Amino acid sequence: MQTKLDSTADLVAASLRKMINSGELAEGARLVERDLASQFDVSRIPLREAIQQLVREGIVETQRNRGAVVKTLTAEDVNEIYSLRVLVEGDAIYQSVANMGAEVLARAELTHRLLEKATTPQKQGELNREFHQILYRGCRNARQLRLIAELCAQIERYERLQLRLLEDTPAFQHEHNAILQACKNGDPALAREATVRHIESAKLIVLGILADRQD
Repeated sequence: MQTKLDSTADLVAASLRKMINSGELAEGARLVERDLASQFDVSRIPLREAIQQLVREGIVETQRNRGAVVKTLTAEDVNEIYSLRVLVEGDAIYQSVANMGAEVLARAELTHRLLEKATTPQKQGELNREFHQILYRGCRNARQLRLIAELCAQIERYERLQLRLLEDTPAFQHEHNAILQACKNGDPALAREATVRHIESAKLIVLGILADRQD
């Protein structure tokens, strides 16, 4: 029974996460249990667990008199998130380089080439995540990989809304290529350095989005 409940909660959480990332549920939007339970045709128990999952991930927050709402990130939040990403992703790729074989590098190369041809922000986002996941997996630290995924999820909706990412593809591809070449050369320090530069570039774009919204 508990397994079924967990499975339902996971499915609902994934659906809510998708709605938030796509903008269907905007910043500050209330997650009304009655309406969402009806929409997903589930009871409130797995729905509440799904909402708590998103609270733990930092995508949703609870507010007095309003209940659960989609979290609105501040510039301070963004700086904190990206500071953590620098630490955990930089370390992940540093640890992974020694465990990268020819197959892993070939898959990363293929994803890199497909990303260059992506024509929508959604497809670009999917391939970008896949590229980094392939290169980080060799750190062999499941908790670290989950933390990376959670940090990325907290910021993803801003990255998807930024249509300029398509225009910036050459710059990001140049950064990805630097990361990939460092991995191919078996240089963990250079791979970490290139990854940190890439993350810092993304941070500046997200901070720019927040600034534009406040104007």
